[in-house]
Amino acid sequence: MSVVKIHTPKVKLASLLRTPGGRPVVEALAAAGKGLGGLKDDCLAELRQTLERAEASVATLNGTYDGPLVAELYEFISASIGGATTCGLEAIDTCLISLADLLDTLKTLQRWDANAVAVHLRAFRLLLHTEAACDAAGTEAILSGLRKVAAHYARNKAAG
Repeated sequence: MSVVKIHTPKVKLASLLRTPGGRPVVEALAAAGKGLGGLKDDCLAELRQTLERAEASVATLNGTYDGPLVAELYEFISASIGGATTCGLEAIDTCLISLADLLDTLKTLQRWDANAVAVHLRAFRLLLHTEAACDAAGTEAILSGLRKVAAHYARNKAAG
């Protein structure tokens, strides 16, 4: 006579899910931060290229509004947003967001304000230096000035 045996296999995934392992979260985050910190120099170099491209584009405007060129400037500035934060350079992203907002407002109004754009580009350049030097006080002073410029244009757009 034959004997029937019922065999229930152990599910390896279930046991793995219950078993603790790997790095603690704090260590994993620290390791990730070190990895991203290694990208900081590459990120700064890329941001410098973005700044140089923006300055060259603005120089071709000669103080007059050019819709397609402003749209192109807006596109590559807005495409740069986010990369700086990934490398721990949040203030630069704040500056880029402010510049993109300004360019969007200027596109909507179909006018050009060389001074407001120049303030943002100078702030961008200064932030590249202060962020690279880890100068928190200088960074905050620059961002405070940009907030004032952005608020001025927000009021003008609303009144427009």
